[in-house]
Amino acid sequence: MKQLRKQADEFVFIATAIGPWTILVFLVIVIGLFRMCIPDKTDLMDNSINKSSGVVAHVMVTDSTYNGFRVVYATAVPVTDERFAEICRRPGVQEGFESLKREAPKYFGGNLLDADICDFALYVYKFPIDKDIRIHNIFVAGKEKMDFYVRDNPNLPGCARWMHYGTEQGSQYLNANDINYYIPNGGRIYRYWKCRYLLQTSDIDERFSHFTEEERLY
Repeated sequence: MKQLRKQADEFVFIATAIGPWTILVFLVIVIGLFRMCIPDKTDLMDNSINKSSGVVAHVMVTDSTYNGFRVVYATAVPVTDERFAEICRRPGVQEGFESLKREAPKYFGGNLLDADICDFALYVYKFPIDKDIRIHNIFVAGKEKMDFYVRDNPNLPGCARWMHYGTEQGSQYLNANDINYYIPNGGRIYRYWKCRYLLQTSDIDERFSHFTEEERLY
């Protein structure tokens, strides 16, 4: 018993003499050596601090009248330039886009002109493409469908009555949060691109103009 007490006293004395900073440095060295012994399983293509999200494709999904939706796909997480290029080249990704173009019009009875953007978003959300990409935006597409959103609005004096298809101002659209979280959980929301402010929404599909001629962008 006395021997154990003596050894404990000696340990306390040594620890006090060495000091807490020396012990901390010793622990850092030991942990560093331990980590060096563990092989790094990170793919060299992903081994960089320079990562960002990137748009993979704008997929035009239209019916026989050339009306429908433009689906914007982006990487699910920030990636390196090398990984981004690899994702874009994957045969399965391109095949998935082509399959979506074929199957979506069939699902909606060949009529995407009248298809609701929330119904379409839910369908596309459930349509498998690749685990490394997700939907970033959905916009209405096609002149007839876009023109739904530059009709006369009796509650908006001086409202726009034509659309500049380059800016898409007034077009109905959804953002990533709408598509990947809100709508799959039973919500319905409608947004109107570059109209007064980007947070402007409605809970029904308002097929009329949401901006004035004075607010028009060129």
